[in-house]
Amino acid sequence: MRALAIALWALLPLAFAQEEGVFQVSWDCLIPEEKVICLRPAGLLQGGLVYSSPPGSSGIGWALGARLQAQTQQAGVRYQAEFGLWYEAVLQWGLLEAFIERDWGAFGLSLGKRRDYSGPWDDTLMGRDGRWGLFARYNPTELPWLGLELAYLPHAGLAGGQGFVGGRVDIFQVGAFVEVVQLPEPSIRLIPRLGLQGREVGLFWQWDRGFWSTFSLPLFLGQALAFVLQCPCEAETQAWVEALDKSRLEGLLWWNPVWDYLGENSPYLPEDRLGAWLQEPRKLLVGVAYSWNDRLRLGVDLSRAPVEAVRVYGQLYWR
Repeated sequence: MRALAIALWALLPLAFAQEEGVFQVSWDCLIPEEKVICLRPAGLLQGGLVYSSPPGSSGIGWALGARLQAQTQQAGVRYQAEFGLWYEAVLQWGLLEAFIERDWGAFGLSLGKRRDYSGPWDDTLMGRDGRWGLFARYNPTELPWLGLELAYLPHAGLAGGQGFVGGRVDIFQVGAFVEVVQLPEPSIRLIPRLGLQGREVGLFWQWDRGFWSTFSLPLFLGQALAFVLQCPCEAETQAWVEALDKSRLEGLLWWNPVWDYLGENSPYLPEDRLGAWLQEPRKLLVGVAYSWNDRLRLGVDLSRAPVEAVRVYGQLYWR
């Protein structure tokens, strides 16, 4: 409820400005122009079959939800907010992202809730949930492949928080979360984070979360069909070629091993430690999906830990 109040408070001046004719509302823009509020609604209907262990927890599941993203900018300041409402066994809602951002050339500063340091553990039915904080970045215009970033991410109730220091060289990212821990004695906790982020493939590792990777690759099925049929083809066939060329193969891998299994205090014998490290993770999730276009998606998720489960599902989007 606090997050909703903050979002409404942040967007209230924009609503009054719209009534006074200062702002305009657009439903079909991706990047808003000055004094244009860009609204992007989306809906989702999902159905699937879930089998999990122990027996008796399997069945057919349905879910549906809606999302609204709002963006605008004025006098060099960008405002963005994204709100989701969905039903998946229970009714849920969340302010997934909401921030204000100001750029001074190579230097940028933003305040609010962003997805910069989130991961698959923050995924919801309507998208990834962000983290509240203060974010700063530096990207020199003469060296576009180089970047530095700082962030402060407070805990709930402002009871302490984490700092982040990192940098980027082209697709390579390196950084660490820094946190002061009081128990059992005052100390500094360091959580390194490494990553490779390309346009279609990402691979990351974080000490407390493990490894995760995402990809979204074009399949070029339309071009393959056009080659087999020796196109140019008839209008109906050409429409199929263009539709198939929009399809993509998507995937997610999240593996968080128990590093203690490799140490001297491991409960396993030395010859068994590597096998336990590989076979008994804290988290192991593999997901593969086929996207026909931006409206239809079919996928399967395989979970090994902390629970064993298989989910086959279909998703129908409205954008």
